Amino acid sequence: MTKEYLSKNPKELFWLFCLGIPFLIWIYSIGIELNRKIPESGRLNKITLIGLIAYPIIYIPIGLTLLISGISDMNAILPFHFGAIICMFLLVILTSMTIIKFEKAEKLKQSNGIGLFFGICYFIIGVWYIQPKLNEYIKLIK
Repeated sequence: MTKEYLSKNPKELFWLFCLGIPFLIWIYSIGIELNRKIPESGRLNKITLIGLIAYPIIYIPIGLTLLISGISDMNAILPFHFGAIICMFLLVILTSMTIIKFEKAEKLKQSNGIGLFFGICYFIIGVWYIQPKLNEYIKLIK
């Protein structure tokens, strides 16, 4: 599943982003696929990656359900919202680091860490910059 997702056209990923969940799947795919070629000492912990992705995926439908049902005190879910934001922020950092570690391991031209970070944060723009590189990297892995 992850290789199929990473080999998609940037236009398809752009339109799927409207749902939010595909963004998390994209990050998961990057983490899983590129981690395979990184030396063992620099790999991202798979359990950490899954945990950081699972929390926002669980929070989004529950938060929307509470919002639609008309919860009277939104402050009750505010800590959970901040938790989801922190998880997303950590995922962006870890994904950027994974791409850079993969480029070092394969001795490729290294990306700018800040450029990757903001490219992933602003997925709508960054997908056009990052996805073509990922397509090349997936071809290297095969």
